Amino acid sequence: MPLPEASPNRRRPLAAIIGLSIAALLIVLSAMVVIPTYSMAMFPLTVGASEMSPLLVMLDLFWCIAVNRLLQGWGVARGVTMGLLALAALAAVRPLTQYTRVAAAASEQLGTEDAPPRFSLLAAVRGLPTRDDVVERTIAYTADDGSPLEMRLYAQASTEVRPLVVVIYGGAWRNGEPTQCENVSRALASRGYAVAAIDYRHAPRFQYPTQLVDVRRSIALLRDSAAAWGLDANRVALLGRSAGGHLAELSAYSPGDAPVQAVIAIYAPHDLVEGYRDLPLPDPIDVRDVLRGFLGGTPEEQAVRYKDGSPSTHVRRGLPPTLLLFGGRDKVVKPEFNRGAAARLRAANVPVVSVELPWAEHGFDMAPAGLGAQLAFNVISDFLDRELRHRYSSR
Repeated sequence: MPLPEASPNRRRPLAAIIGLSIAALLIVLSAMVVIPTYSMAMFPLTVGASEMSPLLVMLDLFWCIAVNRLLQGWGVARGVTMGLLALAALAAVRPLTQYTRVAAAASEQLGTEDAPPRFSLLAAVRGLPTRDDVVERTIAYTADDGSPLEMRLYAQASTEVRPLVVVIYGGAWRNGEPTQCENVSRALASRGYAVAAIDYRHAPRFQYPTQLVDVRRSIALLRDSAAAWGLDANRVALLGRSAGGHLAELSAYSPGDAPVQAVIAIYAPHDLVEGYRDLPLPDPIDVRDVLRGFLGGTPEEQAVRYKDGSPSTHVRRGLPPTLLLFGGRDKVVKPEFNRGAAARLRAANVPVVSVELPWAEHGFDMAPAGLGAQLAFNVISDFLDRELRHRYSSR
């Protein structure tokens, strides 16, 4: 009597195990698009999953087809896996469905005539557009106590005087470096701006106002060197991410600082007392620990520092136009804080453009050319063109 033929799942157990493993990974990554993380160790994966979700959708659907073949003869397991992959694709596609609406709303606020750009998978592969003639220089300088600092200067190779964008990196005031998101610095330089990514000393060894002092010193150096470096000191914008966005706002809003023409704050803290008392949930970075390290204690222990170190304290009429970019799922700086900042600025008759990316987490533009990075770069470019070029030329 002949032996019965082995079933497909017995003939190809390894292929089935691999198929299930990859399916499980894709399902978990897709779930991160909608489920927040409680751990900083998982934070980069959460940001990456959200920002590269169009690629996840494609992989989910492709692997759904692959599982149909790999798990032939596995009955219920096959059907359940395919169903979960289909649900994963539905979860991962949500940011892409929101992208066009957010881009259109941003274009309306900026008054741009061009149609809002769409997300491009090709751009996600190639990265932000840059020119080959962008020259990069590293400039060593020192803080007022002699501590070494380092500045990165990006500009096209020419003798033309260019509007200046001063970039201030994030990192909870306690880490980071001027090369952060340098793909954006290069791309802005490719659009005809001079970009100076500056440095500052870090908490908790150096506490506030040390970081603001360093930002002011760096800007003073740039203004003093404007003629030699081909910078237009009358057309200056500050651009900062997270803690750097806080320092950008603080430097631009503090009375007595040299005036700038525009401010760009990306997922930046605005009211530090509010940030200490109203925590995100989950709170993967431990916001209170970060603020105590930066300001030297609690709001009760360091009331003056918390007040003076909050951009919200210095909001008043006559401040430079401000662009706020932030994520609707931010679990480091709650989106409510940036919504409140926009309302506070508008109440003071400060021109403000507020763009909320509903799918995005803190650090969304750290994923090069992902959804948030592409949208943010387009919005930043239009805002800078309006404030440093068009508005300037119409005076």
